Amino acid sequence: MPREGAPLIIWTMAEPLVPELSVLNKQELIRHSPYFKGLSPKEFSVIEGMALEERFERDAMVVSEGDLSRKVYLVASGAVKIFGTSAEGKEQILAIARPGDSFNDVAAFDGGEAQATAQALTPLIVFAINGRVLLEQACQLGPLAANIIGALGVKVRQLGDLVADLSFRPVSGRLARILVTQVDLPNTPYLTQRDLAAMAGTAREVVARALKGMEDDGLIKVERHRIEIVNRRELEKIAL
Repeated sequence: MPREGAPLIIWTMAEPLVPELSVLNKQELIRHSPYFKGLSPKEFSVIEGMALEERFERDAMVVSEGDLSRKVYLVASGAVKIFGTSAEGKEQILAIARPGDSFNDVAAFDGGEAQATAQALTPLIVFAINGRVLLEQACQLGPLAANIIGALGVKVRQLGDLVADLSFRPVSGRLARILVTQVDLPNTPYLTQRDLAAMAGTAREVVARALKGMEDDGLIKVERHRIEIVNRRELEKIAL
């Protein structure tokens, strides 16, 4: 936890820059994934053989809403925004996936359409595993079946928390929560005000006004290419 009052650079507010990216190799990624905890060395080897590396440029669409994709993607390097789009074209960012995270899980396992689009925010390295094949292995590879159920349960809870935030928390509280929960995470990508608005479920102009109010109150400092948290303790109170 950073010390009180220490400014933290978290986001560019202009053209996205390319952050320094860490890379997890296949073995590290699989061994740290909640899907594969508790597997034996032999079982890990089976999973490693199923995972295929894929690379994407920044802004590339990895999965589009409505796709019939059976791949579970494990992020090895970079960041991905997971978002839905309304009929009017408005985006709602559901999650930011970073190294160690997975995405497209539900479509991979149930065989249905992807419910969200996954777009690379940075140059991206992922390992893809066929969800159907993974399910076929679930009864043979130790605790894999229980791990799949548990990991999907966590994602359901995260979506429930997002719905509650959008329904009951004011914009200032949603934005404050985004700021305080993102700054301590490794590999945080650079996001624009438009991205922040899509995460908070509001318009970019509303985010700009909320940021200006937080700056006037001495909670943050907004510069051309970044936001710095100046008073984390008070910002956390708003986020509650």
